[in-house]
Amino acid sequence: MPQMSDLTRVTTPKELSDQQCAAVFERLTCNLASFRNKAEMYSTAESWAAHNAPDSQIHIDFVASLDTWVQETLRNIWLACREPGGGYDPPTLDPYSDTSTSGLPPLPPQEHLIPLLNNVLLLHVTAGKEYSSRTRTFLFSIARIDEESVVVTLKNSGRAVEEAERKTNAAREEHSRRSRVMRYVGIGAGAIAGGALIGLTGGLAAPAIGAGVSSILGFMGVGGTAVGVLATGLAGSSVVCGALFGAYGSRETARIITQYTRDVRDLAIKPVHAPRETMAVRLCVTGWLDIPEDVMEPWVVFRGDDTFALQWEIQALQDLSTALMTLMKAQAMQFLRGEIIKHTVLATLWRALSPTIWTKVTKLIDNPWVTAKNLAHRTGRVLGDLLVSRVLGNRPITLVGYSLGSTVIFEALQYLASLPPAQTLGLVQDVYLFGSPIPADRTQWAAARRVVSGRLVNGYGKDDYVLAVVARVSGMSWDVAGLTPVELQGVENVSCDEVDGHLEWRSMIGQCLAKCDAYGVDPDEVNKQLDNTLVTASEETDVNQETEKAPWVGPGPY
Repeated sequence: MPQMSDLTRVTTPKELSDQQCAAVFERLTCNLASFRNKAEMYSTAESWAAHNAPDSQIHIDFVASLDTWVQETLRNIWLACREPGGGYDPPTLDPYSDTSTSGLPPLPPQEHLIPLLNNVLLLHVTAGKEYSSRTRTFLFSIARIDEESVVVTLKNSGRAVEEAERKTNAAREEHSRRSRVMRYVGIGAGAIAGGALIGLTGGLAAPAIGAGVSSILGFMGVGGTAVGVLATGLAGSSVVCGALFGAYGSRETARIITQYTRDVRDLAIKPVHAPRETMAVRLCVTGWLDIPEDVMEPWVVFRGDDTFALQWEIQALQDLSTALMTLMKAQAMQFLRGEIIKHTVLATLWRALSPTIWTKVTKLIDNPWVTAKNLAHRTGRVLGDLLVSRVLGNRPITLVGYSLGSTVIFEALQYLASLPPAQTLGLVQDVYLFGSPIPADRTQWAAARRVVSGRLVNGYGKDDYVLAVVARVSGMSWDVAGLTPVELQGVENVSCDEVDGHLEWRSMIGQCLAKCDAYGVDPDEVNKQLDNTLVTASEETDVNQETEKAPWVGPGPY
């Protein structure tokens, strides 16, 4: 059943006293200062990794954009907390602001805290007509906010006001009833009003969003500047929704994508599930294709946020899949697999084996792999442009990919890192990359880390011998992110030991995402995917056994 519009879900509860609100503001101020400093630290790390001075222009611009967002966020928290401390503005945060919450009062119970945080979110999106990925990351670090209530309020602001009015009138009637009882026993109504309802009895009959909503908000406990800001925002909620949820499927989206077909011949954004216009969105990128349906099929494990899949270069990815399977069956590959297992340090393998072996493997995989890899880099540049164009709306986006899909995403992040930080500060929330044929280069990963506001996860499989081989024959070093941890603060390295072959990433992606505790993964869908994995593993075992039965004559003619 659809959730009803209700302003009480997205405004600070009147049950919270001004003193409690002030305590919440003090704690969230410390949390925000810590969040800010960590983001600046990642930017500084990028400068050092690139052998630039920490006062490089891109770092200066990033910190300036970051501080603008921080101050706007602090103001919204201040408004939601009823403007503690008085004055016209909240305090200013800087690198030296206190980040310690030691000794501070605890946050209120969830049933009171979440509506307050929802209020912060509502103030944020109505004022800026966008939802910054940094705002979402920060708010979710405090509590699991109720974004659905914010969406319902924005889409049905008139009904939200009507529902709030109904509750307000019910409260007024109850107050009047109690007042009559008190008068009957000789106690004046003014003694119990406490000022809460004074001046709020007029203008509540009109359901339209206008002057009446200010009175309703005031009765609900919203005060000061926040009343006007929210009333104005609700009045313009249709504009906010148009900006947030984008125009997926519209002519404008098609036009934006079409203009890139010179660079990438096959490009489309496909919904994995029917879009529900959620406050955030996912975009998933597959690394190779057995069948065209694999563009979307691996990603049905997700629920919650709107989830889309990037379709790119279907023919090249199908050719790659065929080549990978041929490689798996090759005697030379089976020989290499055994040698890789023997050599705990992969770099020694290059020196230990005859060049003839590498020549045989190169002939099997080089052209399809290099072709698809080059297309992945071009597609990533296009994806970066699409992200900046906000084709999926002004809302936080999470990016997920495996194999060459990770290459597409990583290339997009590199492009975003090259742009002015003001354009990219609030674009990308989380990034999950698995089996990535990407160098574990600190400079590139540090640039990506600056762009991503939340989690940057590198899922690797140290036993992915196929990736080890194709990376080496295509000119990369053994130091590949899909095989080893990326040694950089802020990158979460997750060892996916259950993956022992590159072709397993597609069928085990749900399990690996669950292992990373990725948001929105459906356990039931993961189990279904794992059931299919057992079939795939059985087929691969049969292939290996058949190959092992064939006579191997060493690195001579094949």
